[in-house]
Amino acid sequence: MTFKGWGVTVAGMISLQFDETQPLESFRAVSLWAGGREAPLSICLFVGTGPAGSPPFILLRETLDASIYLGCLSDRSGHSKAWIEIWVQNVDRMAFSFSAQLESLTNSILDRRWSERAAMLRMLKRGTIIETGAEVHHPLPVLIDGNEGSLIRPVEPGTQRAFVLCEDEKALKLAGLPSYASSLHRYLWNGPEVENPVFVALTGGAPLPTGIKQATDYFKGLYPFNPGGGLLLVRPWAPLALTEFADILSGKTWSGFQFGKEVLRPGAAYARLQDTEEMLYRGGHLFSGRAGKAGRLLEVFHLKLNLILQALEETRAAIRFQQLPFLVLGAESFRLQLFELGTGLPLFWSAQVDLAESNCAMAISVVGSDSRYFIPPEVPGPSIYRPQTRSLPLRGSATVRIRKIFPPTPEGTSLEATLATDDRLHATASDLIHVRLPVAGARVDLYGRADESDALAKGETRFRTLPQFLSEPVQSTLEELAGAPVGNASFEILPLLTSPCDMYTIGVLAIRILLVDDENPLPIAVDEMLSLAREVANEHKPQVAVGKRLQTIVERDPRWAGSLGPHRLVRENDLTQAAARILPADLWWETIGLVIRLFPGIGPDSFCRDLGDAPSSALDCIFDEAISQINLLLLRSRSLVLADWNQNLEIHDAIYEVIAKKHDAAAKKR
Repeated sequence: MTFKGWGVTVAGMISLQFDETQPLESFRAVSLWAGGREAPLSICLFVGTGPAGSPPFILLRETLDASIYLGCLSDRSGHSKAWIEIWVQNVDRMAFSFSAQLESLTNSILDRRWSERAAMLRMLKRGTIIETGAEVHHPLPVLIDGNEGSLIRPVEPGTQRAFVLCEDEKALKLAGLPSYASSLHRYLWNGPEVENPVFVALTGGAPLPTGIKQATDYFKGLYPFNPGGGLLLVRPWAPLALTEFADILSGKTWSGFQFGKEVLRPGAAYARLQDTEEMLYRGGHLFSGRAGKAGRLLEVFHLKLNLILQALEETRAAIRFQQLPFLVLGAESFRLQLFELGTGLPLFWSAQVDLAESNCAMAISVVGSDSRYFIPPEVPGPSIYRPQTRSLPLRGSATVRIRKIFPPTPEGTSLEATLATDDRLHATASDLIHVRLPVAGARVDLYGRADESDALAKGETRFRTLPQFLSEPVQSTLEELAGAPVGNASFEILPLLTSPCDMYTIGVLAIRILLVDDENPLPIAVDEMLSLAREVANEHKPQVAVGKRLQTIVERDPRWAGSLGPHRLVRENDLTQAAARILPADLWWETIGLVIRLFPGIGPDSFCRDLGDAPSSALDCIFDEAISQINLLLLRSRSLVLADWNQNLEIHDAIYEVIAKKHDAAAKKR
């Protein structure tokens, strides 16, 4: 809140939603900070009080470096006021990840990334983080007594001193243990004011000199919640996945969040989602009942467009702040909250999308290159939401023939060479080729890009290296080797993958939101969309808008309207049959055209030429045009929502034609 003269500006604030005194019968809200019930307001974890074998707490989900649990804000009387999710740093998951093998990941790097994530939320979405200080400073370790359902702070029995995370480099070295800052191993200790401190290993595979035990052996009978004092994030709970809400808009119900054999029903705004009649007749939609069916179809279309817009904006904002792509986004990366805005106001219009993904790609420095190359934060398994491309380095051995060495420039020396292998490598002009040559008893690292202009024999790839500074002996040796094959050279090829990969994800997510129903599963919808996209690309005419070309194709081949038409928006039979009459055809196919353009390299209309087509220093700018275009579509759909379509179906084409012409004229002026 800021004061300017007599005016007051209120920034976005957290919406606290909780309407049940005892939300979970077999769980107790236990404060995570000192003060407990004596504090006016407490951040609490739900701790299980059920029989042996039941879960000690509620795990909502996991990311590469975090475990996310359900908690609440509680007042001094013990009454829970708001649902929250508690993010706990999980080093063990990261230690065994692909990332740890590819780069020198350390505790200091992970801590820095965690605090940078908190800084991003603080800057971009202050209302979605409850700051405790544990985002940057390690809290005390926490264990759970499963029998009592209570929180335990571990204490060393001999000295009766609390165990804390050891970040003291000198103490670790004296004990013969790995450094905290430069390793992924973590230890608790009862120091520093102890002559012979006791250490307990926290991470799997940590060195165990004589007298050092694993935490799992030392704290038997207790459940680990945050045994290593890992950094924390506290955020309002977003119980709905974005795709779940898209299904709700289509007509499905949502019974609650399932964990184990139990179902958690959040209540408040989410209580209406369990019953179709409740959603239709009591405030979910702007249009309700039988008389509002036509208007409800337009409303659903508008609300789904808004979901796609929010996903694009959330992704752009995060990439702009960090200047790093994600490369691993999927449907699970986006969560959604609903808010009760007031008596009788439509619930679904309050939907707020939250990008819950926390793992950005890692940048790789390349000598002499102005491009930035990235690797995913984890091994990307197969997913329909990610482009099916090689996202990891391709490695092998080859024979290298140096063709010529170019004269030195102020940036360094470049050379042209041929890489010969047993198989064709399919390297593209944007891929980075790293070759390590055995030269004069040493190794020389060369970095370059493929030259696709020459047609070579199978297994051969021509490449030109980036300028780099070579010592005189190395340059002389390379000149002597020109024309001669150099065997036993190792190579790796890293594709240039940046923010267009994340745009691809939003493209698939848009298909999921707009076109998936019980008869049209996502794999079929994506396949149909990409097939249509290739047909549009084959008939590319720069002077004709994508939507117009799509309409021509659909009129010529009606099967596209059957698989990708507006009837996919809802699951009500009466509406699906009338959808093509209610929703103007040009608006719908312009929307489908925009979704097609989100797929990099699918044709000349794509916003990005390929998966690496983004400015190195402005990875976020590729989203600007897509966001601008979808805002125009939203403006046009909003102008249709409030019309009485049950009485005006005969004249809607004339009205819409006028609106479209005005927008076209305004666009030409711009």
